[in-house]
Amino acid sequence: MIFSVDQDTETLDRLPEQQLAQLNVLERADLEEWVIREPRILGEDLLVISSEYSNFADLRDRLDVLAIDTEGKLVVVELKRDRADRTTDLQAIKYASYCATLTAEDVQKDYRAFWNGREGTDRSPEDVGREFVDFLQQTVIEDAPYLDDGWANFELDDTPRILLAAGSFGPEITSPVMWLIEEFDMDITCTRIEAYSHRDRLILNSQQVIPIPEAEEYLTKRREKQEKQKQTSVTFTLPALLERQVLAEGDVVVFDESEVPDGTDREWDPNDDFWRARVTGMTGQQNNVEWLHDGNMYSFTGLTKEILRQLVDRDTDKPLNGFAYWTHPEFGWETLLQLREKEVRENRGT
Repeated sequence: MIFSVDQDTETLDRLPEQQLAQLNVLERADLEEWVIREPRILGEDLLVISSEYSNFADLRDRLDVLAIDTEGKLVVVELKRDRADRTTDLQAIKYASYCATLTAEDVQKDYRAFWNGREGTDRSPEDVGREFVDFLQQTVIEDAPYLDDGWANFELDDTPRILLAAGSFGPEITSPVMWLIEEFDMDITCTRIEAYSHRDRLILNSQQVIPIPEAEEYLTKRREKQEKQKQTSVTFTLPALLERQVLAEGDVVVFDESEVPDGTDREWDPNDDFWRARVTGMTGQQNNVEWLHDGNMYSFTGLTKEILRQLVDRDTDKPLNGFAYWTHPEFGWETLLQLREKEVRENRGT
């Protein structure tokens, strides 16, 4: 609630919340314009790239506001003057998919065209580059902050964020948004725009409703649980395969050809020791497989991460299940994870 206090008379008045429509506020001419002028209305620092953005090939759709945050992520903003309608989230997801193909230079060119047209100015690429360098966190900017033609030199995040701003949100929006956040880790924010009238002035207040701190704590715990379950599954895969004699000491397994990433110059060859590992049969320690390429000991997950790092510089902190990447030639080249789930058993003559 918003209150007005008269310090002279010590009068305390509660301001009744009103709908923007009741205050004759228009969605595009007013609310969208205010966001362009002062994006902090949405509750965070944003640099507006454009409004009514429609630079999508062969499409006539227009998203309300396209912005970028200080971490170098595009923000697709959908505005609704009052209650968000049933398709607001779907619209935003569609626009985010369109924007996912934009590059850092594309964004700066769109920014230049929008603001030069809006203000009648003549920003050069160098001017725009400086504005982006000043706005973005320094960790986002490359060592050489500017390209030869003046644009800011930074890597644009591949996944745009979604920010829905409206007078209110019903369960037809909040339920699917929470599901998308929980199940697919999508970055979606719902911000409620509250409106009040006081002494011939319009007062706006923004409040983030999704994710709220309580929800963020819940999501964190949920992710921790899923990670523990994933780790538990990995922990028991090797003992289970050894117990059923699907794997035995000395068995050689081969990296799955279908998991070889695009963009690597190294050719997959099942006889090349780079793609081969030997099982030690030891379960009481983490490193229980020998990479024939270097003779060192790894866990299946650790070895998989190291191979992908050498091939395409994949971040070793990213999670994966190493047993899904290794095949057993004696079992039709199925992966160890598939063999674990199928509960197959080998008779080795015992």
